[in-house]
Amino acid sequence: MRLEWRFLTNEGQEEEGLGHAGIETFKGSPYPGLARESAQNSLDACLKTPEGSHQPIRMVFRQQMVARESIPEVAALQQTLDACLSRSKDRKIRKDTLFFELACDAIRKPLISVLTVEDYGTTGLIGPSEAGTPFHALIKGSGVSQKSSTDAGGSFGIGKNAAFAVSQLRTVVYSTLYKQGTSQRYLAQGKAILVSHTDHRSDEKRGIGYCGHADFQAVETPKLLPEWLHRTETGTTVASLAFQHQGGWEWQMAESLVRNFFAAVHEGTVSFEVVREGSEPITITKDTLGSLFEHDAIHKAAEGTGSSSELSFASAMYQALTAPETKTFQQTFKDVGVFRFRLLEGAGLPRKIGFLRNGMYLTDNLRHFGHPLARFSLSRDFVGVVEPLDVATSGHLRELENPRHDELSADRLDDPRARDQARAAMKKLGKWLRDVVKEQTSTPPEAEMLLEEMNRFFSSPETGTEIPDPANSQTNPERIKIRTKTTSMPPAGSGPVGESGSAGGRKPKGAGSGQTTGTRPGGGRGMQGGRGGKTITFRSLRSHLVDPAQANTRVISLEPTESALARLEDLLIGAVSDEPLDIVTLNGHRCAKTPSVQLTEGERKSVTVEFIEPYSGPIRVVLTKVDDEGARHAD
Repeated sequence: MRLEWRFLTNEGQEEEGLGHAGIETFKGSPYPGLARESAQNSLDACLKTPEGSHQPIRMVFRQQMVARESIPEVAALQQTLDACLSRSKDRKIRKDTLFFELACDAIRKPLISVLTVEDYGTTGLIGPSEAGTPFHALIKGSGVSQKSSTDAGGSFGIGKNAAFAVSQLRTVVYSTLYKQGTSQRYLAQGKAILVSHTDHRSDEKRGIGYCGHADFQAVETPKLLPEWLHRTETGTTVASLAFQHQGGWEWQMAESLVRNFFAAVHEGTVSFEVVREGSEPITITKDTLGSLFEHDAIHKAAEGTGSSSELSFASAMYQALTAPETKTFQQTFKDVGVFRFRLLEGAGLPRKIGFLRNGMYLTDNLRHFGHPLARFSLSRDFVGVVEPLDVATSGHLRELENPRHDELSADRLDDPRARDQARAAMKKLGKWLRDVVKEQTSTPPEAEMLLEEMNRFFSSPETGTEIPDPANSQTNPERIKIRTKTTSMPPAGSGPVGESGSAGGRKPKGAGSGQTTGTRPGGGRGMQGGRGGKTITFRSLRSHLVDPAQANTRVISLEPTESALARLEDLLIGAVSDEPLDIVTLNGHRCAKTPSVQLTEGERKSVTVEFIEPYSGPIRVVLTKVDDEGARHAD
């Protein structure tokens, strides 16, 4: 049977451009996005043992040059691209015109670059090609998916657009081999997402078209297709035509796989291979994972995509999975399930907690449940890893994920009762994590310490010898003279001994904020250089909680030494360093993180502040004078 490219009719003459929302989602970082989405889809389709555990998966990202003639119905596809170019020129749409000029040039070359993403050890895309099957959902579904397990991650069908984002023709061909009873079945179909156009018969067509048999049917005979679309094992091949392979793309994909799937690789659930034609393949297995975290090319790729900090965090979490010193905790939460928390202490660790599911990294916070998990200032350095302990818990967590799989929120649930239950359970999870971190990493006070160097200041009980007091020269107890001695506390806010340190001077060009030229070292916030602007000194600082049960709200009062409009900044006094506390309300009103307050010299000022998260420990206060320009923009 003959194959054909066929595009949907456009009887309503709808205008469709290149701004496809799903594809645009991945245009910012196409290679890491494709690697992450493809790996997640393959993990969701893994084969299971009779006991229900996952069988190992192998994935290959293979770039190769293929003959133009091997592209299915390449002449018909070229004709459609020419029609799209003509339409873009007629509409004078510069972006679309440039895209189709490049596409028409690429499809006419004798050799065309193709990226095939192949998985092995999976179920494949189970057919047939009709509604309600995974094959149909992937190729013809919109906003739907048919996954094989309750904890499968791709619940939105958005990730499939990543393959189009790396195709210069916006064209992808799918082929799969799956089991049906005791036999194997083959299915394949191509799909293009272009723009609305007028074809060579002057018929109005939409931008979506399919390659296969008549009436949009899939191909069931592999011999009708080139060898690079054939399958010998169950699994799926996704081929992006005219692959846009920029320099270093293979390392960007490898970095994304290492950063997002280190847990699955470490557990032996999956292994990856990234192959660039003419180069040595990059192999990602349990044995190579540790060295790849230190590989220069991986770090260079992370710098290029702006993910260096995420890679560093992933490396720390990998340490938590492999270090023998890691402590493991487990807790059950009603309506959500059972979670395992691994905690590793060590100098230089980021003091962050990461959440995994199915061996894939999700997020580092529960901010939608009142637990940003961003500050652990009174704790020693640590890293934590949280993951569901069973399939049911993983399924509940999946329901809270956003389409990008990097955020959790109960608002994604439609059932109000289920939403409230999930929110309450996840809040308890966040509190439990904080309690474990506090219990395990807080530094307890020493009950007793032997200081040999202090012995000379104290007499020994055995000798009875008194040590003379050098500060008291009066030896006659009947004629003691009492002299008054005045002392004054240095005002807080400036100078080498003030609580807030030096103001840091001004910028060399006269600006009053930012990194500055000050040289005086201070005992507090305004160390050498430091925050710009002039600090305002104050006396008699008092700070207390309004209600012990509400640790995020407190009253701060002080006596300024000058009148001015000043920015109020509160700092959390930590074991390692002071960190800013974000203020969300001032005297009951929403405000900036560092709100402005009006001060009068010698007049006591009291304000009630609410922090973004509970904190009942000691704080440091900094008042920075707002200049004339800043006053006009004061909060």
